[in-house]
Amino acid sequence: MTCDELHQQLDPFFDNELGLTEAQKVQQHLEQCPACEEAYAARLAVRQALQKPEVRFAPPNDLRDQIQGALFKHASPTHQRTWRVPAFQLPNWLLPSLAGAAAVVAVWLGSNFFLTENRSSNSVLATVTAQLVSDHMRSLLPDHLIDVVSTDQHTVKPWFAGKLSFSPPVYDLSDQGFKLLGGRLDFLGNQEIAAVVFQHHQHYINLFAWPKTDSTPFPDTTLQKEGFNVYGWEANGLTMWAVTDAAPDALKTFVDLQKQKQKQGGTE
Repeated sequence: MTCDELHQQLDPFFDNELGLTEAQKVQQHLEQCPACEEAYAARLAVRQALQKPEVRFAPPNDLRDQIQGALFKHASPTHQRTWRVPAFQLPNWLLPSLAGAAAVVAVWLGSNFFLTENRSSNSVLATVTAQLVSDHMRSLLPDHLIDVVSTDQHTVKPWFAGKLSFSPPVYDLSDQGFKLLGGRLDFLGNQEIAAVVFQHHQHYINLFAWPKTDSTPFPDTTLQKEGFNVYGWEANGLTMWAVTDAAPDALKTFVDLQKQKQKQGGTE
């Protein structure tokens, strides 16, 4: 892969939109080309900087009203008159027909909204899981699995403390066959998330975690994507997703152990 080809692929790579083969080519080039590695590092630094609350602009709630008021104030009298909607009254004989039509429209809109919401929910789920599987695959590339290497939960958990606004669960499950390897920072879209890494025999498990943004219950969800097994659930105000190529029953055992620890509060 040439530098020009990499620059064309850098944005999709950065946003986890490349397949495993293309991502591997990009990663291999980055490891061999200091100039391209510097360009990638610069973009990563910008993304991390934009996550800071102090650099985000929060417009006032009445900004729309201020703009409309200013425009109306400076508009000519003729234009101001055009902004006023004249009063209009429907004839009485038309009201029953409109009421029936409104009922039909309301039913149609309600069913259409329900279908749209379901499609939207399924679309979000597909997008989230696709990105998490992409993150998992990319973590398997050389030198991308772990930022902090430690089998000690008391080392891994504090490492996250100074880098995230939340505290991901980090448990020692070595006795149950799931060895803690460490953790790293990852991204889901523009959101920075935690990834805690485990090993089960020859298989790696990425446990992703980030805060829930609403109060809608998130039921346990299992699926297969790109040959990987994926399990999602919520616990203690966090959204949790585990991704692995280990067998589904091994993943279920891992998730059950995580749930038991989270319910008990863990020993950290």
